[in-house]
Amino acid sequence: MSAETEGDFKKYISKVVSNGFTTLAVGLGSRLGLFDVMASMDEPMTSQEIADAANLKERYVIEWLGAMVTAKIVDTNSSSEKFIIPKHRHGSLVSAGLLARAVTVLPTTQDDVINCFRKDGPNGISHDKLVHHYEWLSSFKKNEYDNTKMQTLVRQVTGLENLLETGVEVCDIGCNTGYHLNILAKLYPRSHFVGVDINTDAITEAQKENHSGNATFEIQDAYNLPSDWSEKFTYAYVSKTIHDLAYPEKALKEIYRILRPGGILSLIEVNVHSKAGDNMAMPAAQSTYVFSLYHCVPSVLDYPGGKALGACWGREAAAAMLNELGFSKVQVFDIPNQPKEVHITGHKPHSQ
Repeated sequence: MSAETEGDFKKYISKVVSNGFTTLAVGLGSRLGLFDVMASMDEPMTSQEIADAANLKERYVIEWLGAMVTAKIVDTNSSSEKFIIPKHRHGSLVSAGLLARAVTVLPTTQDDVINCFRKDGPNGISHDKLVHHYEWLSSFKKNEYDNTKMQTLVRQVTGLENLLETGVEVCDIGCNTGYHLNILAKLYPRSHFVGVDINTDAITEAQKENHSGNATFEIQDAYNLPSDWSEKFTYAYVSKTIHDLAYPEKALKEIYRILRPGGILSLIEVNVHSKAGDNMAMPAAQSTYVFSLYHCVPSVLDYPGGKALGACWGREAAAAMLNELGFSKVQVFDIPNQPKEVHITGHKPHSQ
């Protein structure tokens, strides 16, 4: 039993709730570009100067600065009433700001989520109500990986980099705007990459951003990929998509079909365990459970019989599903310098 007292918990929960208010202001500052403006400053500036640089009203900027100063994110000198963010904080605020934006977006469906909780309420939330969620997800994914991180993933799988350097067919299922695929295409110009997504807007954006001669993007349904793709691909890449599918086994069976014998599947998922009690020390668990509650679960339960794995379905459940569907050599890799994600791989056996 815990030795925690009522007073201990009161202090703890008060801090948790207070930090929630701060997170709202951090997300707001990120969306408004205020952190970018302040990162460009070499010297402390007044609230009016910051507002002018961001093309915003000073009165609102004053209140935001108050929140940031008391949260110890922005520094100030009371006598001069000027503000600055020390340079060593800039990098952390970029990533933290992107994550905090989710907190400003999720409440747009608060009433819908409440209704879904009720026994007589709807099962889920339709995709048209989640448009702001998807916009945030796209912006967040763009900043997750760079060349080094993608190369690290590839090198975790024995022999994969050699295959990509030689030249093979690769498919990214649920590619969104194609950011990850475009990195791979530039790193391995002898291979050919196909990105697929059901989202028309995402594919349109991916095609606009595609400057690689060895990458193409298509609108495709993960449950019903082209029949002539059977055993076409040597490598399939799926980043945080499976848990958002209503029928994940059906999609994975399609991926299995389009892989050549010996082909490799990479699943990138949130780095959590399948049981909540095992996630106390997992850095991504707390925020991911909340995002999953507002987005992943209700978006899937809107479909009849939707599986609703949730974003925290966990590394154990993901590995078990690959094994159950016939993948071999299933492995789970921690990703260096990326503690909030996990890399799960499987192979399609040579003999069927």
